[in-house]
Amino acid sequence: MYSAVSIAALMSTLLLTACGGSLVDAIVDDLTCAVTNCKDSATLNVDDISPKFTVTQDKGQVRVEGRLGYSANLITVVHPSGNDHMSASVGNQRRDLEDEDGKRTNYSVFLADASEQPIVTANFVRGSELHGSTVTMPKAFSVVAPTGSPMIGRSSGKFLVQLSQPYSDQMSLSVSMVCKRADGSSFDSKGEPLASAPEANAYRISTLELDTALNRASYNYNTQSPNSSLVQTCELSFQWVLRQTGTVASTLNRHSSIVAERRAQNTANYDARL
Repeated sequence: MYSAVSIAALMSTLLLTACGGSLVDAIVDDLTCAVTNCKDSATLNVDDISPKFTVTQDKGQVRVEGRLGYSANLITVVHPSGNDHMSASVGNQRRDLEDEDGKRTNYSVFLADASEQPIVTANFVRGSELHGSTVTMPKAFSVVAPTGSPMIGRSSGKFLVQLSQPYSDQMSLSVSMVCKRADGSSFDSKGEPLASAPEANAYRISTLELDTALNRASYNYNTQSPNSSLVQTCELSFQWVLRQTGTVASTLNRHSSIVAERRAQNTANYDARL
């Protein structure tokens, strides 16, 4: 695979090393770009560039994360170059997004704002041109019930969770776990997708579907043991995420996106024997 890296990329690696950069990191970056077909933004038309922005808010701080893509291509990574960069604004503040790790891929910035539903604009900037995408943060929410960490039994059929806002089909759910199998072995996993459905003023989680998700995570933890023992007990953390999609600048590629997210979580214990 390494032979696929261009001579130009290798020269860049040597120059970086000569300037004090890490040889290993540089080679890894070159290999990554050989696979993902990295592009410099300055070589592309604005309508070929598809930024992906995610906005969150916590403790009076709005965080904007962004990365650049190429049209609908999910593999190609676009690096800001030339006079291109990203910025974000809320109220009368505007700041540039900063490179998180020096790899010109993931960028972020914090903006101070404690309002209930700030309106946030994220920009792809080319020279003096701002191509702004805007989203309004959804209201913060919390888990009303249950409180504490109740016990969930597999045979109970359902587990109800009530949130502080009405049901929304924009709400997604995942579960993280620390589990023991029936044979005494253990594993942990994060962010396993989980389905929920409305019931009265709550969200219903099927305990049979939950059991399936836990055992799927157990299998994925070690795919070399397809006949591993079934999950028996777990400590669970449910992550609720409400997403609001914003409006993308018409000048950018139609596969661009800006999404605002609110989160809440609750915990529970699980026992497949109950």
